[in-house]
Formats: sequence, C-alpha cells, structure tokens
Amino acid sequence: MEFYQLTYFLAAAQTQNFRKAAELSLVAQSALSRQIAALEDELEVALFTRHKKRVTLTTAGQEFALYVRNAMEQLQEGQQFLAELQAGQRGTVLIGCIESLASAFLPALFASFHQRYPHIRLKVRVSHTDELITAVEQGEVELGLILDPRLQSELLIVKELYRQPLHLLVSARHPLAQMKASAVTWEQILAEPFILLDETSRMGQITKRIFAQRELPLHPLVEIESVEGLKEMVRQGIGVTLTLPALIRPSQVGNDLALLPIAGLEEEFIFALVYRRVGSISLAAREFINTITQQTMISSPGTRT
Repeated sequence: MEFYQLTYFLAAAQTQNFRKAAELSLVAQSALSRQIAALEDELEVALFTRHKKRVTLTTAGQEFALYVRNAMEQLQEGQQFLAELQAGQRGTVLIGCIESLASAFLPALFASFHQRYPHIRLKVRVSHTDELITAVEQGEVELGLILDPRLQSELLIVKELYRQPLHLLVSARHPLAQMKASAVTWEQILAEPFILLDETSRMGQITKRIFAQRELPLHPLVEIESVEGLKEMVRQGIGVTLTLPALIRPSQVGNDLALLPIAGLEEEFIFALVYRRVGSISLAAREFINTITQQTMISSPGTRT
C-alpha cells in the first residue's frame, strides 16, 4: 500500500468521479484507476461501486475512508513536527480570503503575526467563499478564510473560528441608530430601502435565504458586487443592509456606521479556516494557523457591538 494510492482514493471519494479525481491529483485517469484497482486487490475488497459516469464508495470504502483521513492527518502532523525542528522561520503563506475579512479582520491579524515572524510574507487572494474552497482543494492557496462553509470535503479540514448573528447595518446618522430600542424589528427593516450584495457572495446568499425563510419580500434598491461600495452607500444613507459584525472594521462602527441587533433572529453564521487534509502544510502556514487560533480565542470579533 502506497501513500499516493491513498491520496488517489480520497480524491475519488470526494469527487465520485475518476476523471475529476485524476485532475485534482495531477495524474492521468488511467493511472489513477489502475492504482485504485491495485489498492482494492491488496485489500481484497471493493472500495467503489463503478457506475457509467461516476463512482460511489461501498460500505467498506466508507469505513476505510475514515481510517485513511485520520492517518493522513497524523502523517501531516508528523511532517509538520519534523519541519519545525529545522527552524525554518521564513517563507510565504498563500492565503485566500473573502473581501470583507480582507479589510476588516486580516490586517490586524497579520500585524500581530508579523511581530512574531517578521521574515514570513503573506500573499492574499481575495475571492468568494466557493471559489476559495476550490482554490484550497486544488492547492492554489494553502489556507482559506471563509464565511458559512456549507461543505463536506474529503480533502479539506474546516476549522471553525467563531460564530456571529446577523445585524442591520445603517448609517450612524440614521433614525434607527438613534433609537433606544434593544433591537430593530423586521417591520422596521422592510420599511427601509435595501442594499444587497449580489448572489455570487456568501453574504448575499445568506440574506436571500433569511428573507425567503420568513417569506418576506426582498426588492433591493441597489444590488452590488463590491463590499466597500455597499458600505459606502449605507454610510451615505442611501439604504440599509444585513451583515455580520466581523465584516465591518471597528473604526467604522460608531463614527460612520451602526450595527443594530435584529429581534427574533438568533441564527449564527460561522467564520472558518480551511486547509488541505492531504499533503504537508508549510511551516509558515502552520504558524499562521496557530496565530489565528490564538487570536480568535483571546478576542473573538463576535464580541463587537
């Protein structure tokens, strides 16, 4: 049994398609199929049921996948331990991040990280959550900072950082911001012009889902792709929007913008860090993971008001 056979196996389990698994593994489909068949011969059990255009794990394959994932994680930890012994405190962390966190969360985090590791550089790709998940899976970035991760991936580890409820974002000069009520109501929200992030963003998808679940009408005055453009429109009093506190820079709250709790809205949304289960992570990336974990434990953005 070879390491690369287990890597091919996990890729096929994730994609349920040998061709896609081969593309992720950067090998020919025939080579991947042959190695998985050899693995099945060695184990003397069928791991996949072959269909015309896809494959599915057998019961034995599902159980075996659990052991393989655990073994890969332990192997990755062992590789990381050996790398740390070499004291390689230099390198570049390739990280993907949604736009809002790139401006509201990442700068302060990297400032703290840079004090401890001044020779490690950061290269950031800003994109939507779904695109970042794909980039991490394909090894284009090492880490991803994402919102509301709705995935079950054989190839990724999802580390929850913190959770937050939705708030109404209004201009600091808006009448709702001057009220002494503990929370705004949906009736008050529906009476305001609404600004919506477009549906390619996770925040836009969340907003539409919340309105649909409550059977509330959603007719945005403006639908926009830019997070900064949306916040500027809210600041100028053009309309209101739903957002999460971590997506707003602390310096903006109180001066330009106000975050208002919403009555009866208790659902919380997850901010998470994702990275590959298969293959080693660079020492620089591992230290960045540790910094993120420590920072969110000490001072979660969920405490902002």
